[in-house]
Amino acid sequence: MRRSAVIAFCFGLLVLPAAGLAQQPENIVLTDETKQLTPHLWAIFGNPNIGIVVGSKGTLVIDTGLGRRNGVTVAAAVAKLRKGGNLYLATTHFHPEHVTGQSGFPAGTVVIRPTVQQKEIEESGIGMIDFFRSRSDVNKELLVDAGIDKADILFDKEMTLDLGDVTVRMVYYGPTHTNGDIIFLVDPDKAMISGDIVQNKFVILPIGTQTNIHGWIKVLDRVAELKPTLILPDHSPPGDLSMLPEQQAFMTDLLEQAQAAKKQGKSVEDTVSSLSEEFKKKYAGWLRPGNLTRAITQAYKEAQ
Repeated sequence: MRRSAVIAFCFGLLVLPAAGLAQQPENIVLTDETKQLTPHLWAIFGNPNIGIVVGSKGTLVIDTGLGRRNGVTVAAAVAKLRKGGNLYLATTHFHPEHVTGQSGFPAGTVVIRPTVQQKEIEESGIGMIDFFRSRSDVNKELLVDAGIDKADILFDKEMTLDLGDVTVRMVYYGPTHTNGDIIFLVDPDKAMISGDIVQNKFVILPIGTQTNIHGWIKVLDRVAELKPTLILPDHSPPGDLSMLPEQQAFMTDLLEQAQAAKKQGKSVEDTVSSLSEEFKKKYAGWLRPGNLTRAITQAYKEAQ
């Protein structure tokens, strides 16, 4: 996608906030407080949640926070946990709160990404950074010098990183939230860092140029085969394997209801209006209800 198209896309989000990226939590400025979740996995909770996998021969950090300042904070927290060896950084997807803190990490950090995600960063990253800058004065300050960063190692579908007494399997199953989202499986802990692919009671939002709800459900089928016992998402609380069928049920419900409305001859506007109210009641307490407008619009588009 050309940069001008990306900017136009982001402008559309600005003038229609209910239909675009959800309202961000206030904890966009991360702290260096870490919490241990499994023998090898720590987390910094914020927007987004940061995963830190510590092994005897290396450490992997998953996501960076928004801008260099957050990257420095995350790197300082990681320095207290490391046991030696290389420091690695990988990112769940290309959105600014996940990638733009890369410049805050120390020299020598080895950055790993799937090829499709790096391509998405280079094609759409600047437009998305500009959009995030426009959302608040805090964002503008955090992203003052943000730009497009490169990866040291690229992979296509899958890569396993050996950190000594723990391994991390990084897998790309196809477009979901964005074109290049990936998941991370930590063994022997049976822990998963799921990014936006699997969330905990959270209204999902396909936002990539190649994403759709049907494809996302198929990816969840493959993710379920990994059988994690703990899942750390990036914008919702940790949970267990039950998050997967719960999210699939929500997405299936969304598709079925939109299809029924379309068959009845309802317009997309009427469908959004009626289903938004219904889903807010049916899924009361779910995070990011503001995503419903765009999610229902996508489901209506996919309906036969």
